[in-house]
Amino acid sequence: MTKYHQDDLLKALVLSLLIFAGCATCLAQADNLPAEVTVHPEEIGGALPNPYMGLGLWVGPRYYGMNPQKQNSLQDLTTGFGDDAELFNWVLMDWDWASLEPHEGQFDWQEFDAVAQYWSKRNKQLVVRLWTTDDAGWNGNPGIPVLPQWLWDKGLKSHEYIGNGGRKTLEAAYTDPSFRTVFLPELRKFESAFAQRYDKPGTPVIFLQATGYGQWVDWATWYSKVKFPSMKVKHETLAAVMQTWIDTFHHIPLMEMAATDWDRERYLTLDQLLYAKALDVAEANNFGFIWTGFIDGLSGTYDRVTMQRFWPQHPIFAEGNWSYDEMKDQHTHGTVDENVAGAVDWHANFFHLYFGPDLYKRAMQEDKPALSRALGPGGLGYRLVPSSVSWPAQLPAGHLLVVHQSWINRNAGRLYVAHPLKLYLTGSDGKEVFSEADKGFGESTWVAGTTYPVMSVFHLPQSIPPGDYDVRIALVDASGKPKIRLGIAGEDEDHRYRLGTIRILPSDAPKSCTTAFCP
Repeated sequence: MTKYHQDDLLKALVLSLLIFAGCATCLAQADNLPAEVTVHPEEIGGALPNPYMGLGLWVGPRYYGMNPQKQNSLQDLTTGFGDDAELFNWVLMDWDWASLEPHEGQFDWQEFDAVAQYWSKRNKQLVVRLWTTDDAGWNGNPGIPVLPQWLWDKGLKSHEYIGNGGRKTLEAAYTDPSFRTVFLPELRKFESAFAQRYDKPGTPVIFLQATGYGQWVDWATWYSKVKFPSMKVKHETLAAVMQTWIDTFHHIPLMEMAATDWDRERYLTLDQLLYAKALDVAEANNFGFIWTGFIDGLSGTYDRVTMQRFWPQHPIFAEGNWSYDEMKDQHTHGTVDENVAGAVDWHANFFHLYFGPDLYKRAMQEDKPALSRALGPGGLGYRLVPSSVSWPAQLPAGHLLVVHQSWINRNAGRLYVAHPLKLYLTGSDGKEVFSEADKGFGESTWVAGTTYPVMSVFHLPQSIPPGDYDVRIALVDASGKPKIRLGIAGEDEDHRYRLGTIRILPSDAPKSCTTAFCP
């Protein structure tokens, strides 16, 4: 027998075996070996609102410091905004201890809960500041008592100072024994009552500010200028306050004001500042950090170097220490674009100018384009883009599907909460045939200016019917639901992104193989 005939017999034998194994289609494809598909998704412009970033509304019973005489109704804080604020992804809730616990052990959460539920049902995340210090007033507007009267009646000692509002204000005496014997134990009880309602998996509260020292919620005694016996005593006092929050909350992340205090000239180094304000404790416990004064109020000796130290690992909030109307009418605090540029310069994820209901409506009339630009490429927070994605053009069911990607973050902040990459195989109608999340996908450290290569591996079951399928991706939350919008075209109604197609061939695994994923 010639070699030519031997080759023909060998091919016939192989063909018979493949047909017997149900893999005739495999052979049909064998002459055209699987090629790799590489796509470069089209980037889009425009605003891209996303969770864990962006513009914030403001709600609270009063404008503490600024205009505390105005009492806001429940309607003001909900339907009073007029719409669902599509460009805004989070709501800052300022609420005082005196309103929530007017009598010792007797809490009134009704209005707070109603406002929280209203906005969380509209997919807004909540950032909460429970005022447990004092309101210094603001530029002639007198402050209001934010600590409940029963604390003073219980023996908490105080001292007076003249606040920014021009009137005498009471402040807890931080170095008096009553601060530790009365204030801190009652603060823990108050925090625990809030934790019972909101500190649980899936909470809408994404940040809670640790308060209990200083004017407003600034973690600084700008007007009372409290003097401690030593830097060590100041550190221990502020750390003790902070520790009550750290011990109480296990699901809600904490944040702290990171600007300097009135005595900043005492700090010869950055580490001394961090120590004196117990910000070293906050750093060690993964706090977020907030600064006020964008763009013209950040003049502290250590503000920028503190930001540069914190931002790669800790989310940053940029807060104007004035409201939107003051910025517009006084003409001394820059434009919206300039304020946003200052926040971007600080790698901020979050930005707000006290957009209460009336001011929100005004801003939508006068500055909606600028607010949209804040969420565009190069703006606030993160904007994730897969610049290149590759996968095999065809693959037998039961094989590993290896997907190579390159990702870019176009914006100044970070998606600091990890969201796995989920891959879907669907029919052309979008109906899912297979999906799996790459739980090792970690984008939480991605910053602008760097390209991040990623290889993801997905496990195709043998049961996938042969055929052509759309390849879609999404960044999903812990429940597996698409959560993060990407800066590319191809988004479907379920917030998945169609990238291309793949051909699934019949499984080539031995018939004796019965496990879910066979070699």
